[in-house]
Amino acid sequence: MDVAFHSVARLLVVLHAVAAMVLVGAATHHAVVALGYVRGRAQVRLGRIYAATTAVAYVVTFVLGLWAYPTFRYHVRALFLDRAEPWASSWFEVKEYVAALGLPLVVMILGMARSIDVKADRVLVRVYAACAIAVAAIVWFDVLTGLVITMVKGV
Repeated sequence: MDVAFHSVARLLVVLHAVAAMVLVGAATHHAVVALGYVRGRAQVRLGRIYAATTAVAYVVTFVLGLWAYPTFRYHVRALFLDRAEPWASSWFEVKEYVAALGLPLVVMILGMARSIDVKADRVLVRVYAACAIAVAAIVWFDVLTGLVITMVKGV
């Protein structure tokens, strides 16, 4: 069966994993900086850098995953997971839906990082921090879920 991007699927998955590592670091650090905003520590430049890095890494990770998906869908999911480990197929779908929910949050945070006055907009600072923490939680959930699903066939 000829599947889109099959010839470069392994490379795409490796790049997807590397981008996810950058994303975990950026999202986690961004959440820590955003919590600092709530506590009165305004590292605005650092927050903007992490917001931008998180946004770029999120989109890159998402797109690389989309490109790798056709090969995964046929060669891993349809031929193995759906039959032998249906729970893993279900969790993969949950992981993808959760990742899709994070995209608008990442875009919103990027816009807020550029415009928020950390010292004056105390209510927005709390919203900003909650969104940054939510994105970090989504990223960690997706990475850990992806690793567990990958280990089903790999180990």
